[in-house]
Amino acid sequence: MTTLSLYDWIGGIDALSRLTQAFYQRVHADDLLGPVFARMDPEHPRHVAEFLAEVLGGPPFYSEAHGGHLEMVRHHLNRQLSEPMRRRWINLLLDSYTDLGLPADPEFASALISYLEWDRVLR
Repeated sequence: MTTLSLYDWIGGIDALSRLTQAFYQRVHADDLLGPVFARMDPEHPRHVAEFLAEVLGGPPFYSEAHGGHLEMVRHHLNRQLSEPMRRRWINLLLDSYTDLGLPADPEFASALISYLEWDRVLR
């Protein structure tokens, strides 16, 4: 029996790309987060999809193109979101996830949320 990675479970890079595109559309329209991300590089959603692919057990897209996890951390140093911003960020991402009809399995959702909550301490 083969165990699927979280990357495979969500649907690979295509699903992650749809997720990050939908998410950042919401972010840009959001009163609280929109100003924070107003000057975001248009390629950022793709970079985030590549990063998520890698941390969820998929190919090392982000490391190969952008230098890996430490490089991501370096880009986010001293850009911490306030607690209300962090909560909005998580909620918008989860709303995007739900609206796209990505896997609704509670164990997968729990693993994804756990990662996102852990990752927030780096921002």
